[in-house]
Amino acid sequence: MTESNRELVVFGVGSAPFDALLEILEERNTVTPAQLKLVVADEAEADPQVFANRSIPVVPLSEFAFTADQVVLLLSGGEAAVAAMTKAEDAGAWVVDAAGISRGDESVALIHPLLNAAELQSVERKVVAVPGAGAAMVAEALFPLKSQLKSVEVVLIQPVSALGKASVDAAAAQTARLFNGQEPEVDEATGQRLAFNHLSSAEALLESGHSVSELALVLELRRLLGESVALDATINTASVFHGQLANLSVQLEGPAALETVRGLLTNGARLEMRERPSAQDAVGSENTLIGRLRSGLLGPAWVNFCAASDNLRKDVAINCVQIVHLLLKTH
Repeated sequence: MTESNRELVVFGVGSAPFDALLEILEERNTVTPAQLKLVVADEAEADPQVFANRSIPVVPLSEFAFTADQVVLLLSGGEAAVAAMTKAEDAGAWVVDAAGISRGDESVALIHPLLNAAELQSVERKVVAVPGAGAAMVAEALFPLKSQLKSVEVVLIQPVSALGKASVDAAAAQTARLFNGQEPEVDEATGQRLAFNHLSSAEALLESGHSVSELALVLELRRLLGESVALDATINTASVFHGQLANLSVQLEGPAALETVRGLLTNGARLEMRERPSAQDAVGSENTLIGRLRSGLLGPAWVNFCAASDNLRKDVAINCVQIVHLLLKTH
């Protein structure tokens, strides 16, 4: 079957990155309206979606037939998404997991389209995972230094959109109540107020004191940067809707001139140097903004810098579209 006749199936209508995904698919002419199929869990309700000036119906999972000529993109998790992945793989379709469903499964390749897309040629299964938004951004920022990395400490400050569409809606409602002099309700998912707050953790903590998301971030970075790099991670949540920022404390294998490090970062794929990048600066950009590069005070092999990016458009939607394009075109 030709590329123009193959279909892209998206599961996760209404998820946080869904609108950005449709925008990128249309901007890049990745698929036509006829090729785009939208699927939701049976209990979910979703209106038809507009794509390229066409109305695309949304089909319940139980009524949808998967085929080997499809690429199936999972944007949201849960039991229905797991069922969709199983049905799609059984049908011989390619599956792109952008919801972390297959996290920890070593038989599923973790693909960042800028860093290791060539691994698509030798995958064990027709299921590939996309790194989470935080891991995607941090891996891009560190990749030019990969051969010199000894240890990295990541402090990722994520927006509420990293917690899902429901958290964005909750933060908006809480903000409106505060502006009207009313006490907002506590967010059920986090047990915290999301509006005008900064959370040390948006999740319950494990016995180690880490959250599941922090360990997942470390796992994905190891897979992208190599097992020899010592990693630790902290994830805080700030009361902004979109845009993430990470502070990176990096120990290199040996002393390196700051200008040498700056040169490597300047030449990194999709990296843009700024003096003082912010998450707001990054929203809408297709680059990761790098800045505040400075020598660390722990020793001559340490450097510190920060990275900021659009967590939904760049680190989920664009990365997914690039992988989908490769699968539709060459696989």
